[in-house]
Amino acid sequence: MEKKTSSDAYFRFICIAVLIFLAGGLCAGLSFAEDIDIVNRPVNSSGLTGILATTSPYTLPKGMFEVAASVASESSVTPDYTILQYPLSVTMGVSEHSEAALRGTYYNIKEGPTITAPVARKAGTIELSYKWNFLPAKEDSSQPSVALFMSGVIPQESNNNERVNEVSHWGMRIGIAAGTELTWRDHLLALYVDGQIVGNDLTQKRLRDTYGMVNGGLLFPISRYRNLQLLFEYTLVNGKDRITIDGGDYSAMTYGLRMVSERFNLTMGTQFLRKRAPGFEDSNKVIGLLSVKF
Repeated sequence: MEKKTSSDAYFRFICIAVLIFLAGGLCAGLSFAEDIDIVNRPVNSSGLTGILATTSPYTLPKGMFEVAASVASESSVTPDYTILQYPLSVTMGVSEHSEAALRGTYYNIKEGPTITAPVARKAGTIELSYKWNFLPAKEDSSQPSVALFMSGVIPQESNNNERVNEVSHWGMRIGIAAGTELTWRDHLLALYVDGQIVGNDLTQKRLRDTYGMVNGGLLFPISRYRNLQLLFEYTLVNGKDRITIDGGDYSAMTYGLRMVSERFNLTMGTQFLRKRAPGFEDSNKVIGLLSVKF
């Protein structure tokens, strides 16, 4: 069972990777020999500018909007479950060095060993986020850029199932992000890292949960016109008290590909999660994100 689940994830990722490579080649052919600069920085799965999980210090230009739709599929053998998550976000450049994002999610959750097992469909959370790049990097400089970001989180529907909901009443995140983009000759390497403190249901003694999260990632182009990019990320979640259906503390490695054009962005990745909660074995997740700038 475990081998089949892992094989399915690998097969899905390889198929998607091939499609991105083909699309990247087509996009390169339409680029008229002009480099696609990495300044086209798409949003991540949380709605703020970044990679897939990592939040970068950079922000959208003032007045620009970016609409993003993503899907994440996590499969586990022990305990046996499949979670499909569908986030949708809208991000706006508020000022020259700040952005705001509104994000909503929807879940399909299936537990049990048979195809006839019931599927729980539920609305997830609504998140309102704000990021301020208070130390922007100078043009053509390797000096790191630093930003502060925060998010408020509320559930979309009333559901007292604590095992399913990470947030039952309200939650918040406060974090700091740093990063730099190094260039030499025709090469480029982007390095990003963020650290967050997450607090859920802080006014509810029985449900209160506070923990830390760290994300780090690197991104570098692998095509002639920089429109096809390879990414690696590491995630660490530590200090969770509430054990929900997808576990508690974990670490994860993410590998992915990103295709960018002037306004269109497509990112696909596969994530391997090492669970540290009792009764939870390691699992894997496939993530896809599509965004368009206006």
